[in-house]
Amino acid sequence: MRKMSSREIAVIGIMLALSLMLEIIPIEMPTMWGMKIDLVAVPVIMAYLLTGFVGGLTAVFLLFIGLSLISPTSWLGGFMKASATLAVLIGFEAARWITRFDFERANRRRVVLFAVLAYILGIAVRIPLMVAFNYYFAIQMFLGIPHERVVQAVEEWTHVPFWVAIGLPNAVQSVIDVFISLAVTLPVLRRLPHLFE
Repeated sequence: MRKMSSREIAVIGIMLALSLMLEIIPIEMPTMWGMKIDLVAVPVIMAYLLTGFVGGLTAVFLLFIGLSLISPTSWLGGFMKASATLAVLIGFEAARWITRFDFERANRRRVVLFAVLAYILGIAVRIPLMVAFNYYFAIQMFLGIPHERVVQAVEEWTHVPFWVAIGLPNAVQSVIDVFISLAVTLPVLRRLPHLFE
């Protein structure tokens, strides 16, 4: 495993601080059952794009710790956000492996293909994971309702099937996580390719 450079560690620290700041600043859209659509994961995904998979994993773990300390939803909210963000990173890493994507030499068409594939692979992991976590423990703990009433309660609030109520906001959040992160990071990688060598 490659050792991270001091620059990469600094980038992870800066991006983590930005993520936690975005958690405190209310730039968000709440859903009916408690999830909020926000920009908190964007800096963590940028850290992954700038430093690689190990750097991304480090940033996700530190995001969990940070959110556990400062978020009103404590460790459970931190765990859910970190898990969802990890799913996005897995989508990116799988898309990079499948397409042999190289930021420095990619044209617009390859960037779009990479982004769309990363999005599809990410939600293929994220949505089932979030449906399972919400069904088995998160909604019970967040809302204090018994396990056997979780599906009924969410469907009564949202008027859509349970998996849609959970999956759709996560799909929307993944659009923000994937495409905004890439749009912000790509110019940096292209203009300063030597930054992390």
